[in-house]
Amino acid sequence: MASTDAIRDALGGPELRGLWEAAREALASSRPTFRLELPDDATRAAVGELYGRPMWGEGTRISVSKLDDAVQNRFGVGISQVLEALHGSVEVAGPAAEFDDELLPVLDEHGLAGASWAGPWLRWVRQYGRIGEAELTGIAHAAARVLASMSLTEPPRSWTSRATLAGRTGFPHSLDDGTALSRVVLKAASLAQGVDLPGNERDRRALWERCGVAPDAVSATVLTWALPVSGDDAWSAVVRARTELGLPAHLTHLDLEAAPSRLVASGTPIAVCEHPRVLEAAVREGLRHPVICLNGLPSTAARELLERLTAEGAVLHVHADFDWPGVAAALTAQRHGAVPWRMSADDYRAALDRAAQDRTDLPNLIGAPVPTPWDPQLAELMSTTARAIEEEQAMQPLLTDLRQGL
Repeated sequence: MASTDAIRDALGGPELRGLWEAAREALASSRPTFRLELPDDATRAAVGELYGRPMWGEGTRISVSKLDDAVQNRFGVGISQVLEALHGSVEVAGPAAEFDDELLPVLDEHGLAGASWAGPWLRWVRQYGRIGEAELTGIAHAAARVLASMSLTEPPRSWTSRATLAGRTGFPHSLDDGTALSRVVLKAASLAQGVDLPGNERDRRALWERCGVAPDAVSATVLTWALPVSGDDAWSAVVRARTELGLPAHLTHLDLEAAPSRLVASGTPIAVCEHPRVLEAAVREGLRHPVICLNGLPSTAARELLERLTAEGAVLHVHADFDWPGVAAALTAQRHGAVPWRMSADDYRAALDRAAQDRTDLPNLIGAPVPTPWDPQLAELMSTTARAIEEEQAMQPLLTDLRQGL
């Protein structure tokens, strides 16, 4: 652990003065991030060296937790100790249980009073929530009911539509964009997730989904083919009928809500692909092996379906494009129980050889590398070769596997 004098010598320069002042204010108000102005090259260089990434432009967003990790790694102390060394004692906002507020019992009813975000959230609601005093208690009760049903700190395993969640408050439109309830709930979610309060529709949707809430029950879909559903109910009969007609099925959250409690028999092998062309080829060739198509990064409906099938004992095999978004899609599927399928460094090398033999032009591999923990050599080889291979260019080996059974 560095001494006080060493901390002052290393971190007390004028280039970092603005960083520590902003960090001090963030700790005092329990904000997970703060905006930092970068007025000159010397400030950009000093902040970038400490924070661990290059700084550009005239300002940036700093994560309190990442800054804390950076100083811990270099000096063995956290931000609070740095600020004490530089400025004396530091005021740090405590949890809601230490915060005197008449709304605390409302949160406590739902087991939320001890959450790290609760105190800052109560302060924000009173200062910036634009809630009238007469409505405050009612809004707090409704928000607590909603928040208790959300995945605020753990990755979601299932998704509830926003309308269904709003219905639990007695008002089916209470969480529509722009309502007071949606505003205060999203603020709590942003504090719990350590992100900024979203300012546009795309970011709001992303935050809802991150907390296990689908903006609606019908827009997110997952494309499926030949799912061997085992139920004798009408829902299962419809899915089987579409397979008999040679038609895939687009399943929404509403479909998954209506589905029977068990979809397939334990041990059922299911292929998971990224590109719709793979599923289309399986349909046109009459291959009855079940296929789920992610169509890019998995939607909430796709992730819920993968989660349910894994819980039922199905064996999921995922293949995706050999590019960084494809690797990210495969990683997401892997988190929901899928195992990589023909996604090794050897498979990538074989696809490169086929493309060279067929004189197929391959696009450049662009974007930031994504790790491939199932085969670290794959990410290394992709970075070195710098060529992307779309899934349809590796179609034939995949279809052969589907014919033979995974």
